[in-house]
Amino acid sequence: MSKHDDPRSSGIRFWLPAFVAILALGALGLLVLQLHLILRNWDFGLRDTPPAVRSVGPTMVQLERLQYLVSTRVQVADVLVGESRWLEGSWIIQGDALLAVDMAKAEIRDADRKARTAVIILPQPAVLSARVNHEKSQQWDIKSRSWIPLASMLLGDRPAMEKRAMHEAQRLIERAAGSDDNMATARKGVEGMLPELYQSVGWQVSVRWK
Repeated sequence: MSKHDDPRSSGIRFWLPAFVAILALGALGLLVLQLHLILRNWDFGLRDTPPAVRSVGPTMVQLERLQYLVSTRVQVADVLVGESRWLEGSWIIQGDALLAVDMAKAEIRDADRKARTAVIILPQPAVLSARVNHEKSQQWDIKSRSWIPLASMLLGDRPAMEKRAMHEAQRLIERAAGSDDNMATARKGVEGMLPELYQSVGWQVSVRWK
């Protein structure tokens, strides 16, 4: 048998090219990695610039996102008196309400992007939420209005009077919260909040009321 027919010689001839190819691929991979590291640290003027974020000033979209701008919470306490044919009662009512401006109805005028000034026209504040604090409110007294014995007990509708009283208590708090003095306080609150909000992004805005 000649040396060319030796199986070991055939195996060497088969694995040697494969081994050389593996070494070549490994060297190529290292070269690509080094080239990537080098190019990453070089600046060819093609890199992206740092993102610039700036305020475009007051827009209707920005104002509408505020939805209702709440400036004041009003605490209300009062005495409520109720009467029916057979009963009379009184309640000590406590509650609160929020005064807010509907920013969807705002208008922007005289916007000067160079001077960064604008005028925002707002609707008048309104009572956004009025609620009776049932934990702090209490029934003072419910008694008979008739001299007939047991008439109020048999003929008077006590649950109906209590239900009606709580309904009126809700309206009472809403009316009290919407007084002229409270609305003036709410306007002053908005006149302070809104300019301060835009001043933080470099804009000077003034508030006017419809």
